[in-house]
Formats: sequence, structure tokens, C-alpha cells
Amino acid sequence: MEGIIQLFQEFADNMSLETSGRTTESDEVFQPLLIKFQQARENDDNHQDLIHQTIPLCNEFIDTVEKVTFTHMNDFQNCLELLHHIESIFQIMLFIEDEKLLTREILFASLDLLSKPQIHSYLNNDKHTKLPHKEVYKCINNLLLSLVHDKITLAPFVNTDSTTRKYTDIFSAMYKRVKRDLQFSIDIEQLTVPDNQTTCFILSFFWNLSDRTVIVPWLLGIGLVESMLECLKIIEIPSETAQQILSIIHNISRHDEGADEINKFDGLLILKNIQSNSSEALDDLNNLLISMAIALLSTSKQIRSDNKRMNKILNQLLQITIQAAETEDHRGEYRFHVSEPLTVFSKLFVDDHSLEYVLSHAETDPQLDITSTINLFINLFMKFRNAFTEKNQLEQFTCTALLNILWSISFQDRYKTKLQQNKDFLNAINSLAIDNGEKIVDEYVSRSMESMTKAANGILYNLNEISDGRKTDIVDCHLVSNSGGEKPMIMISYAHGNNPFCDKLLAELGKKRNLFGIWIDRDHCSSNEDLWEKIALGIKQSNLILCLLSQDYYNSKSCRKEATFATKRKKSIIPVYIGEPGDCDWLDIHIAELKYVRFKNNTEKLDQSKVQELFKTIEATIKATQTQPLEQSTEQHTIPTRSQKETEIIKSTTFDVNKPLEQWVVDDIHAWFNSHKVPDTLVNLYDFQSVTEIHKYALKLRKDSKKEFIKYEQKYAKYHSGEELEEYMFNRFENAILNLPNSQNETVKTSISSSQTSRPKSSACTIS
Repeated sequence: MEGIIQLFQEFADNMSLETSGRTTESDEVFQPLLIKFQQARENDDNHQDLIHQTIPLCNEFIDTVEKVTFTHMNDFQNCLELLHHIESIFQIMLFIEDEKLLTREILFASLDLLSKPQIHSYLNNDKHTKLPHKEVYKCINNLLLSLVHDKITLAPFVNTDSTTRKYTDIFSAMYKRVKRDLQFSIDIEQLTVPDNQTTCFILSFFWNLSDRTVIVPWLLGIGLVESMLECLKIIEIPSETAQQILSIIHNISRHDEGADEINKFDGLLILKNIQSNSSEALDDLNNLLISMAIALLSTSKQIRSDNKRMNKILNQLLQITIQAAETEDHRGEYRFHVSEPLTVFSKLFVDDHSLEYVLSHAETDPQLDITSTINLFINLFMKFRNAFTEKNQLEQFTCTALLNILWSISFQDRYKTKLQQNKDFLNAINSLAIDNGEKIVDEYVSRSMESMTKAANGILYNLNEISDGRKTDIVDCHLVSNSGGEKPMIMISYAHGNNPFCDKLLAELGKKRNLFGIWIDRDHCSSNEDLWEKIALGIKQSNLILCLLSQDYYNSKSCRKEATFATKRKKSIIPVYIGEPGDCDWLDIHIAELKYVRFKNNTEKLDQSKVQELFKTIEATIKATQTQPLEQSTEQHTIPTRSQKETEIIKSTTFDVNKPLEQWVVDDIHAWFNSHKVPDTLVNLYDFQSVTEIHKYALKLRKDSKKEFIKYEQKYAKYHSGEELEEYMFNRFENAILNLPNSQNETVKTSISSSQTSRPKSSACTIS
């Protein structure tokens, strides 16, 4: 703060020289204020009284400045003395750290002072404001920003704070001042802006404010994001200003609504262009900031299409996590807190490809194997597991991110045992799963994260540590009480991010209440108590599941849990697509054969032709379910493990050519691939459960077999310790897929050896 006063001192000295020969009398307006500030300073020991006296005095000082003519040197000296009083009291306020509520009070009182019209006039460079007054307002503005910059990092916030729009005008004036100053520096070909101090303080203020994710909405919808992105196009990248702006963009991207706004203004493309076109000018820190923002702004599809770049980013993030895990304050290189890379991981790990890369292939120093990487996340969780016993926002957020990461890992069968074997970990998860959440701080959680309790229960469910629910042994045909007689029941599985679409669909489905009942969580889960038990019961008691598919659905681990439970119970599913959400590895294999309905996204009303199509699909599906027992086996067919040597040996008894396609089960499918000499290690990656699924996948193969080979070549290597998938082996697999007839009236081409047939080449057998 001393540097702020020093600048005004220099200005006052220059002005004193100009006024030294004048005979005008000094204004005495500042004298009463000087006495009041001196009296306030006598209460230095009582922080609360000091603050309650100082804030009104600062307000009075700002209002008084415009009454002073500044025609006498004493006017400058009195003003300077007042500024020194303010600066010294602000210094005391800076050291108030333990009193959280007092810190919050200082923050909001300072923001109120910054919102005064005199400060607006200075920031807007009002021509009617005289130079001496501008310099005083500049000094006050920068002193307040210096104080607020510090208090933002310590003040407690709650989610309701994010809705205030009280400070929109001052924030707009601030970023416009920065943009104007930066543009002016470009026009006069200077590397730094003329009023660099104010620009620096404003950017530092936005940097720290945006670091508090819960209040990022303060900065949205006011033009700041667009302006910051435009500034990145005109400034020199290797500069302090660039680092500040990149930090702001990165922080905003951690909030879902912030990421949406950045993408609205092509922020992802702008950042990628900077990284590609200015690679030599980028230092490691700026490169890392851009990388983390890119990861947070990208969809799963974009991540896969930019594999090389994303792999480098994942390497960087895991390296920071390793470093931060070893420090006492959990901060790694460039002082990034471990929560920052974990936030990115929690989002990216909803995509199995990103998860597999980090666990199996990420390049770090030291190099970690799968077990070490999983243990890194487990050990970090064990360090933060007590965060919910104290009201610490950052630690609770970190623990929640870790729980979501571990939940994503627990979906993968090959990693479950590594989690199940750690008894201390399981005990800690169990304790959080039954926590009543009394000490949970009201903090922002992104769409890709679930709450602490939900994530803990999700992990336990995936690890078979808890059952489907105490009530889920009720048979499917025993419908819930509000279903109305023997009407079939439809359960709606959806992501809460798609509530508007769900509301519209519910309104349409409600018109058919005489034909079927509807089960939706919002009608049954008024509290978090036994939440999963109620959802599991709803799925079990339903004849049909409507899955409302979107990117939000794919990214939701809760939705994944619901869909997995439904497919394991052999429930009839109708996929209802909201727009074009793209592919989803964990779900596509189970719904590839199903009749679906696709609605356009972001429309006020649902397309009635699509609504009627949905009704017809529901009617046909329900009729099909009523012709067979509702309760299906809850166990999926498992493909027996064979050795690599066994997969190369094909016996005539492994495939029954006379069995109708409609009666094929998993073992018949497996035998079909064996007849084409396709190893189980490749077949197991696909987990085909029916002939229809194979036919559906054949369409992808015919469209672009090379793309499919590359995709599963990578997946094969991940699942088999880097072992290479030979192209000739994939060709066998492709031939088996394409040779499979579409009906039992077509002939079947096999690769059974010549000793089993009268002809030397593969025989053509008819399935009758």
C-alpha cells in the first residue's frame, strides 16, 4: 500500500510547487475529518470498533473530496495525511485473519465504497472531474482494491451470495478501464499502460475474486469474459498482464456457467490458438493456465479429437498433483493448490478414455504405475477425509473432488480390487456415507461432481459394500401405490441439468396418466435420506425406463449408476436424446440396438410429431414387456476367461451352426468369434450381449473401419498392459462382424478348419 501513497505524494509535491506562489486561502474542509480519524486510531486494539468507525469515515472522505478546491498546498498536505490514516488502518485490517465474519464485513463494506459514483467517475475517466480530484480517487480506489484483493481469499461465502447483482456496475467500470488502458498502450506502442498501477490492481482483484468459484456468477453476463478474451488477442503474451488475464479465464472456467460463457465467445479456440501460435513465447506457467482452462472447456468428444494436446495436459496435471501431495500446505509448482488439478480430473474422469490414460499411461517424474496412481488419490483422500468435521471450504471442496475421482475409478471392474483391498479407505468411505452433513459448508459444486454423501455411497455400491437397497427385493410386478391398479410404470432417468426439458416431457406424459404411471425422483425423494434406495426401488418397480440423454447425463455419475442398475436388471429402456450429445462409451454398448427418439435441443415447445413417436415407442415396448415375466435375472452373462493360447485353437464343438440367431446367448456370440479365430482379449472389449448389438456396431465398421481400429487399438493397449493389437487380428474381428447374417434365412460364413468340412475353404452353412 505504501507505493500507492507514494504516487500521490509525488503528485502532491508537483502541485505544491505550482500553487506555492498563489495567495488563496486553504480550505478547512478536511480538518474535522482529520480529528475523527485520529480518534478512531485510538481504538486500534478493538478491531470491530475500529472497522465500524473507519468505514463511515472513508465514505465521508470520498464525499468531501469534491468540496475541496486544491488551490493551496495545505489542501494536498491535509489530504495526504488523511490517506496515510486510511492506509495505516487498512494495514491493520489486512492482519485480521481469524475473525471470519469480520473479514466478510470488511470485504462487502469495501465493495460498497468502491461502488460510489466518485470512483465510477475516476474509472470512466470523466472529463468533468478535475485532475487533483482524480488523483485522490485513484489513490482511494487502489487502496480499497488492495484491501479487497486480500480479503476475498479469506472471507466466507455461501451459494446465495452468487445471486447478488449489487456490484455489476462497478465491475463493468473496472474491466472497461482495463480494456481502454490496454488498447491505449497498444496505440502508443508501449508495453505497459500509462496508469499501470490501477490496471494491475483491477486485474489482481478479478484474479482473486474469480478464484472463489462460488461467486464467479458475479462476473458473468456483464461483458467481462468477452473483454478479457479480446484483450488476449492484442497484448504481448509474455507479460504480467497476460498472466493475470489467463488466470482470470482459468478461474472462471472452473464454474460451469463460466465455462459456458467462455465457450459462447469462442474462448476454447482463442486459447488453443495462443498455445499453438505462441508456443515459444509462452512460459511454463501461462502454458499450464491455458492447458487447465482448455481441459475444463472441452467436451469428451473434443478431448478425444485432440488426443496429443490433451495427453500433455493430463501429464502436467498429474505432475502437479504429485508435487502438491508431498507439501504440507498441498500446493505444488507455481503455488497451485491440489484442488485445482483435482477439479479438472473430476470432470475429465467421467470419460473412461481420460481416466484410463491417467491411471495407465500418464508420463510423470517419478513415473507412476496403475497401483501408485490410484494410491495417490486414495492417500490424498485420507489426508482430507476429516475436512467435514471442520468448516473449511477449500478442504471440503478438495475432499469432494477426490471422492468423485474415486467414484469414477470404482466404475471400472479392473480397478475395484485395488480399492476393496484398502480397509482403512473403506472405513473412511463408510463413515462419510452415513454422515448427516451438519458441518458441510455451503459451497459451489460443479455439474460433473456429486455431493460428499452421494459420492461415498456410490463408491460403496460399486465396490459391492452395500446392496441395492433394503427394499429392492420387492418383485417388479408389485408396483408402487400411486401407479393406479395394474397400470405399467415408467421411470424417468435424467440429469438435473436438463430439468427444463424434463418438465416439458412430464407435461406431455401426464396426458397419458390413464395408460401408465410415472416414477420420477422429484416426487419421491424429498430428502437425501435413503435417496439411492428409493431410486433403486423405482427402477425395480418400473416396466420401462426413459433415459433422457444429453452431455449432462453422460457426465453424471449418478445417472451412470442408474443406467447401469437398469441394464443389469434387464429393464426395457427407451433412449430419448436431447439434441446431439454424441457418443458415450459406458452406455452406447447397452443401448445400440434400441429404438430411440430424438428431440431438438433449446426449443420452447416439444415437437409434437416426436412426442407421438415417443408414445408409440412406449406403447410397443410396454406390450413387449407384458408378454414375458417382468423380473429378469439380475446377473449378466459372463464371458469365461481363456488363455491366449486357447484363443488361437478353434474346435468344431465351439459353435452350433444350426442354432437360430434369435436364440443366441453370450456364449454363442463368443463361439461365433472363436470360429473366426478372434481372441477373447479383443471380444471382451466389446461385451456384446445380443446379435442386434453386433448388427448395430457393424454399421459403424462399414462407415469407417479405420477409425474403429484406431479407437480400439488404444483401448486394447490400455487394458492389456501396452500389448499391441495387430491389424490382422482386427481384420478377423471385422470379418466376423460383417459375415454375421441379419436373419436366420441367410447363410453363415465361418472360419472352421478344413478338417471339419468336405471343402478346403470356409464352408457356407445355412441356419434353419
